[in-house]
Amino acid sequence: MEESLKIIEVELHHIATIFKLIIESLAIAIVAFSIIKTMPKFIRSYKRKNSESFYHEIRLDLGLSLALALEFLLAADIVATAVTPSWESIGLLAAIAGIRTFLNYFLHREIKELEAENPESKTATIN
Repeated sequence: MEESLKIIEVELHHIATIFKLIIESLAIAIVAFSIIKTMPKFIRSYKRKNSESFYHEIRLDLGLSLALALEFLLAADIVATAVTPSWESIGLLAAIAGIRTFLNYFLHREIKELEAENPESKTATIN
């Protein structure tokens, strides 16, 4: 019976590791897609005379994507820790979650400031 539980735990750990890698890959894809989408806009903004509002829109788009990627990365860390938690992994998760939450808080604050400066932006608002 105990050996069966150990086998199930090992398999669950493998599944969680694969799932964690998939979630991390999604976060990387979000950032990569956002950068690829933003670069042409950034290059075009240099050609415009009134590029300040366009620059804010670019930062807003990129900020929203980075905030989403941070959420995915935090989810991946939670999945990795949920299967076989140890005090070390829980402490590491707490530190990572704290840092990412801190980054996300200031990123959301900057996004709201950019949205306030550029109300005609077509980007969705983060609540």
